[in-house]
Formats: sequence, C-alpha cells, structure tokens
Amino acid sequence: MGLVQVATNTVTSAVGSVTLTGINSDDVYMVTYINTQGSVNDKYLYLRVQEGGSDNTGNNYNYAGKKLKTYSSFQNGYAYNQAQARLIDEKLGDQDQETANGMLYIYSANNSSEFTFWTTENVNRDGGGNLMSLTGGGAFRVASAVDGVTFYFESGNVVSGTFTLFKETL
Repeated sequence: MGLVQVATNTVTSAVGSVTLTGINSDDVYMVTYINTQGSVNDKYLYLRVQEGGSDNTGNNYNYAGKKLKTYSSFQNGYAYNQAQARLIDEKLGDQDQETANGMLYIYSANNSSEFTFWTTENVNRDGGGNLMSLTGGGAFRVASAVDGVTFYFESGNVVSGTFTLFKETL
C-alpha cells in the first residue's frame, strides 16, 4: 500500500479557510495539517466536508475523542448533531508556538450510499507551552458523495499551515 498526494495547500498569508478537493473514489484518504495557526486567540479548529464543491453546514457532524494532556488528567470530549467537527479539543491562540498538527483517515467519503467516517490524531501546544493531543474520530451523518474537506477556525483566519490530501493505493 502507498499514498498518492491528491492536493496540498500551504498558507503563507491569512485566509478564512482552507479547502482540499479531489476525493473522487471509495478509497481511503488521509489528510495532514502541519503548523496550523489562527489569527485570533482562544479558538477551535474545525472541519467540514464538501459535497459538489460546497461545504455542508447542516447539523450532520458527530465527533468524540480522548484528550491527552501533559498538564492534567485525561478527559473525554464529544458532541453530536453539530454544524462542523472540532479537530482539536483545546482552543489555540495567536502566539507563534500555538499550533495544531494532525492527521485524519477518511473512509467511505465518495460513496453516496454510506456515511463518511474519519479517525483523527493530533498534537497541539498552547500559549504556556503545554502539549496536548486528541485521539478519536467522527462521522458526517449524510449518505452522500463527499468530494473535499474544509478547515477553518471558529473565528478569525488561518494564518499558517500546510494541508495535504492523500489517497491510499493498493
């Protein structure tokens, strides 16, 4: 098995969101985001899927995960029927060291008779230099053909990061 790069986007100046397209088969896809930072302090990083080139903004997202922190005990995080999926479970800030890094494996995305599922793993650093991570997954609860993904912060812009979509091949 191997990975073939489908799309990539490196943010070098502020943008409202980052969209990766090119999901066009029932293969497993992987997305990475590296050194992702927002322009506003104390905000979550979110994900939405695209159908026909547009973000689905309905309350169709469920997600859950285990929060692993270097500075406190482990915690569970989850939400149902949301308008987006939260990728990190601690808010990031606008300081240089406050970045998010992670990957998602996406399943059944382009299959119009199945829900789209993903697993996620990430690691983040807050303004105090504390490390934290989230291991979990989510579901887009609409049986539709998903053709892309969009990343954005709950407010403000994405000011840095490299976002890459890969397709797993046999």
